[in-house]
Amino acid sequence: HVGPRPIPRGVQAGRSALGCCVPARPPERSALTTQVHWTLERGDGEAVGMSGAKVLNQQVDGSASYKRAAPIFHQEDHKMHVLIIATDYKHTGRPLSCTAAARGVEELSRQCGVQWLTSLYDDECTPERVLKAVEQTTSKCGPDDVYVLYFAGHGMGAEHTGAEAAGAGESLVLVDRNGQVSSSTLLPGDELAGAVLDGVSPETRVLFIVDTCHSGTPLDLRRGRWEGRQVIALTGTQDPHLVEEDRGSIFTHALLLAIDKLSKVGRDNYSVGMLFNAALHENELIFRGKQDLAVQPAPRFSAAAMAWPLVPPPGYRAPLSRCCGPEGFRGDAARRTVSMTLLPHVRQEALNVPVSIEEYVSHVSGQSRYNMKLHRACSAGCATGGCAVQ
Repeated sequence: HVGPRPIPRGVQAGRSALGCCVPARPPERSALTTQVHWTLERGDGEAVGMSGAKVLNQQVDGSASYKRAAPIFHQEDHKMHVLIIATDYKHTGRPLSCTAAARGVEELSRQCGVQWLTSLYDDECTPERVLKAVEQTTSKCGPDDVYVLYFAGHGMGAEHTGAEAAGAGESLVLVDRNGQVSSSTLLPGDELAGAVLDGVSPETRVLFIVDTCHSGTPLDLRRGRWEGRQVIALTGTQDPHLVEEDRGSIFTHALLLAIDKLSKVGRDNYSVGMLFNAALHENELIFRGKQDLAVQPAPRFSAAAMAWPLVPPPGYRAPLSRCCGPEGFRGDAARRTVSMTLLPHVRQEALNVPVSIEEYVSHVSGQSRYNMKLHRACSAGCATGGCAVQ
């Protein structure tokens, strides 16, 4: 594989990935932008990251304790399978703008060389078609493969579906063939997760990415038969105390910006934990923390134990980075997989700002600053001596 341009040896802490000098410490931000609600949903005595605990708006271990790197490093025998599900609910009274962000994920997947890519948009997102797509895509997964399921749309809590008394979890809100929503178009998260579990090999790595404007998370890996499996769920939801609104899929764009920035500082072999920490940073820096971000590994697994699978080639730029120019946002933002409903929530002055490599990597490492994998240039022998970005 052709690696990114090696970072010169002797890069100093105060030098950015773009070659610009920046202050040794970032400027202080206001209390409003730095305030984070630290919540850990777990039972007493459970170990964080190994109990299936859901960590909300809090950094996790960003080290790399996995044995299998991203498929980009093993293209001969490790494949990627991505299923994208997104609808804008155009024919309902609660439309969203999810498909623009979802097409950004599709664009990323193509750049990453995903071998099996399936996308369902708008009226294609019926429960029957979604479950059929899950069956078809999971059947192709081998033990060394990675399966990614991305959903963007509405979610609905069990208290609104009548499933709470039965002990069921929350649901994804899908549509019928006419784009309408009803009780028959709700797909319980447990049913979706069960379909994936039944379809993939026990050794297949599974990553759920769910972006909703609902306050709850449709997937709960503590339910069902996930214990011991290499499975992680990343979710973006809204604060339950705020009115639900279309914010243009902030969580998805925070993820894409995180991948963009990690690429800029020379990282391409990192864990899901590091990516989650980087997305938290972008959520606060760019979007003022308007989205709640959560990560949940299966019981007896951790976010540090899975390599982030979607690694783009050097030079990748997130859609939001591309549509921000010196004179503001370009008018063709919508054609660049950015919804116009997202732009009012963006701190434009914080986009495309050079970062200190050492400080940034240290920050997104979370609880551990060590045990970090070599990036692609170093592992390919492009750099003599030690890795400059560790």
